Amino acid sequence: MNSVDTPKYLQLKEYIKDLIQQDHLEPGEKIYSENELAQSFSISRHTVRQAIGELVNEGWLYRIQGKGTFVGRTPHIRKESSKIVGVVTTYLNDYIFPNIIKGMDTVLGTAGYNIVLSHTNSKIDKERICLNNILDKNIDGLIVEPTKSALPNPNIELYKELSAKGIPIIFIHGSYRDLNYSYVIEDDVQAGYLAARHLIELGHRQITGIFKMDDVQGHGRYRGFTKAHQDKNLSMQGQAVIWFSTEEKEVLLNDEGYGELLYNRLGDSSAIVCYNDQIAIKVIDVLRKQGKKVPEDISVVSFDDSDIAVATEIKLTTVAHPKEELGEKAARHLLNMIEGKEIHVEDVMEPKLIIRQSTRKFFK
Repeated sequence: MNSVDTPKYLQLKEYIKDLIQQDHLEPGEKIYSENELAQSFSISRHTVRQAIGELVNEGWLYRIQGKGTFVGRTPHIRKESSKIVGVVTTYLNDYIFPNIIKGMDTVLGTAGYNIVLSHTNSKIDKERICLNNILDKNIDGLIVEPTKSALPNPNIELYKELSAKGIPIIFIHGSYRDLNYSYVIEDDVQAGYLAARHLIELGHRQITGIFKMDDVQGHGRYRGFTKAHQDKNLSMQGQAVIWFSTEEKEVLLNDEGYGELLYNRLGDSSAIVCYNDQIAIKVIDVLRKQGKKVPEDISVVSFDDSDIAVATEIKLTTVAHPKEELGEKAARHLLNMIEGKEIHVEDVMEPKLIIRQSTRKFFK
């Protein structure tokens, strides 16, 4: 900071802006705390707060409550609009994804934007290919469903490179812990809580949980599952918790020989919480082949309320996914970020339990 007649808060403000403009601070990177800045530059916290406040208002920085202050998508970068938005999801044509993309397209199309779609098949190397392709295109913003979001991701630098080009990024369903970027998600902890609490209130005590280990949604739903037990002072000793990866999911859904292994893991459970509707349908099929009826012998709850939840003879009790609404919200937030109306977004949507035929009271 220069020792001139310029007010100290303006000196600090220009100093931080210079660091950002010279790429010494990258978008999404956390800056020093107010205390650290005050000590480093021998100024008061009030002076630091004034400088930081103005930088936040101007879009250079953003705050996340409980985490700190971070570098935003820098206002000094001006790029000509292409009216194109990139969308990267794990899958495109099946399950709930067409509805999510439809929601995005409704909002973006109305605003005059076109979408460039790509998908990763939940593979890190495919995500890298998608991001490299996007780097070569002139896009105004990017919506991403992260791939294997619970694991360390080697593609983080590509996201930072996109941000450094002035491209706003918003995640759906989850986000990477190494990136403090915007997101629109469903409250997966509350979703898991609703699913398990429903079964507990029906009298079930031995409940198996089946969760996906390599995405944050699976971990969130598991946390809610355990919280529902804790709130009722129920021990989880002896509870079967089955974890599977993206690759194991394909085996679970398609390999008939896996059914008996899965059934043996259920033990004495009278109810099952399944990671999503796809898994639930497979589990019901396995139970049927073992002579077990749903819900007479075993109750089943799942997540997403997809089309397949009501396409079978047994209509699933499931925690609804917002689908199209989530896509619409992500698109609206991204447009606001492109236009500079929003800097950082953390939108958490409340889940809702839909009770149908796959659950019933437990009778000893």
